[in-house]
Amino acid sequence: MNGSSLASRAIKGVRWNYIGAVGRILATFISQIALARMLGPETFGVFGYAVLTVSLLALVVEMGLASALVQTATLDEATLASACARLLLAGTIGSIGVFFGAEAIAVHVLDAPEAVDVLRAMSPTLLVGALTAVATAMSARELNFRNIQVAALGSYVIGYLIVGIGAAAMGLGVWSLVLAWHVQTVLACAVLLRRSPRKLWPGHPLRRLVVDRYANVTLATHVTNWIIDNGPHVAVGRWLDAHMLGLYTIANNLVKVPADHLARNVQSVLHSLASRTQDNDARLKRAYLTVIAGIGVAAFPTFVYVATMADAVVDLLLGAKWTAAAPVLVPLSLAMALHAVEAMAGPTLSGRGEPELELRIKIGTLVVMLSLLVVAARSSLLAVAWCVAGVFLLRWLAMHAMVARRLDISHAAFFTAIRGPLILGALAWGVPSALQLALEATGSPVPDGGWMIVLTAVPTALVIVMTALVAPWWVLGPHLLAMLAGVFTKRPALAVRAGLGRLVASAERAALAQAGQPPSSGASSPWTRQPKTSP
Repeated sequence: MNGSSLASRAIKGVRWNYIGAVGRILATFISQIALARMLGPETFGVFGYAVLTVSLLALVVEMGLASALVQTATLDEATLASACARLLLAGTIGSIGVFFGAEAIAVHVLDAPEAVDVLRAMSPTLLVGALTAVATAMSARELNFRNIQVAALGSYVIGYLIVGIGAAAMGLGVWSLVLAWHVQTVLACAVLLRRSPRKLWPGHPLRRLVVDRYANVTLATHVTNWIIDNGPHVAVGRWLDAHMLGLYTIANNLVKVPADHLARNVQSVLHSLASRTQDNDARLKRAYLTVIAGIGVAAFPTFVYVATMADAVVDLLLGAKWTAAAPVLVPLSLAMALHAVEAMAGPTLSGRGEPELELRIKIGTLVVMLSLLVVAARSSLLAVAWCVAGVFLLRWLAMHAMVARRLDISHAAFFTAIRGPLILGALAWGVPSALQLALEATGSPVPDGGWMIVLTAVPTALVIVMTALVAPWWVLGPHLLAMLAGVFTKRPALAVRAGLGRLVASAERAALAQAGQPPSSGASSPWTRQPKTSP
């Protein structure tokens, strides 16, 4: 596969991933907010115990094979068949183990006897997840992210927006969440199996595979990441109570769901791209800097604004019974901005065939987090949230340092990529803060949550857009601008829109610089503007 074809498929993959991401974020917000208002913190806390258990065991059952099947340069039918069989066997054993061990897990590990029945009901998801993992890997390997997004979005809408909310309205309580979970996972699995680009038949499950070493390192990395991401949930549930776990879970979901969709949709494409271009560090370096700039431009202002307006956000979305979640939302929002850009480092390293480098850093991060959680969880819910923000900052800096060393990325190049996100983040804090101070200084009444969001979000968005148009080189940076140049090349009509002059000129400059050509002498390019013709 040539480079241009691979890049074209990767860009198409990103586009499909973000079409699905927008839909999933909207569907998740609607369903989570509706269910949170209908069910309350206690119910979400009980369900949270079960989700924590099955999500960790799902990683163990998957054994890192999904990423390994995508990463390997060649994949023969015998290896694929053995991987399928191994996943089926592990999923079956895991489901049976959770079903019969639910009481021991809930009582002795989680200290939550109220979660026994829910945990037992969730056990089949391990088998379904094993089937889904290999089907997803086959579509990702071919950069066919349309299959993945159709399955994910369609199943979520049916599972949560229709079945989950309907069941909650009927008074099924926590079982509405369990039912929604199962409908969503089974439907997604069925669609991905049906649309898989390769036939998935089980073979010999115990046959030694060439991808075993990579898979084992990936498994260890995934489990380590899970503990870093979900260790706070376990600590809150174990040392506080189900009510506190519900508050933490919903506050975390409000920001982590969009952050995960924002990051994972690029992660999967970046991992596939890195796996197919393992001998081209220059291309991978450019791709890495482009995605951290792009992710940062979206994530930093969004999550900084949510942190700044946490009280109004909780009041608008969740209502009075969730007021205690607002202080926790502040550090968690900041943590998610860091999480979104850090998430680009792992696929870059693993795609190059070096997953052990990520694992080394994550183990160090895990040691720090567990040490802090022992103290924070015994103090307060807010202390746990700030612990998470600090650890996520440490993880990002360490992961980027490793990628920079492997791809020879200078401090100046990294700052150029992250400069724009930092500027926009500062604006997302400064504008709403100034507006709130102005209201207080003039003695004007402070609007309630919804009106406060409208009052601050619109001016903040306008300032951010105007800043990007007036100073595109500083805000977007050369990598994003070079990518925009490609958009203008395909759709030149966009380049002649009023008010885009600086943006178009900067994109042309960035494209020429990336191609190693001198700056334009001033002649109009075909995609920038059409020269006037003499009458």
